[in-house]
Amino acid sequence: MDLRLTVDLPRDLDRMNTLRHVLDGALTGLGVAEQARTDIALIVNETWANVIAHVRVGVAFQVRATIDERCCVIEVTHPGEAAVENINALIASGHSLRVVRSLADEVDVDSDGLLMKVTKKL
Repeated sequence: MDLRLTVDLPRDLDRMNTLRHVLDGALTGLGVAEQARTDIALIVNETWANVIAHVRVGVAFQVRATIDERCCVIEVTHPGEAAVENINALIASGHSLRVVRSLADEVDVDSDGLLMKVTKKL
C-alpha cells in the first residue's frame, strides 16, 4: 500500500504540529512500529526548524510525504531564492540537519542548506 500526503504550509509552528499528528496517524494506521514513528516525528520537527531558520515569514512551501511498506520519504519544496533570509551565525549552526542525518537513512540538502528530501526505512 502506498500513501501520499501533500501539504502547502506557511512558516508557522502550529501547522507543524498538525502535519506531525496527521502523519503519525497515517503511519499508525499502516502498522509502522512506534520507534520509526518517533524518529519520523523528530525528523519532521527538525525539518521544520530548518525551514523556520531559513525562510522569510509569510512564505509558503510544500511538504510531501510518501509512505510504502519499505520507507517514508519526506520532501520539502524549495521556496525560491527570494524566500531565503540572510542567516546569522546563531541559526546557521546546522544542528537540525545533524539530528535529521542521525535519524534518517538518506538526506538530500540543497546548496543553501535547505532540506530537500529525507528517507527513513520502515
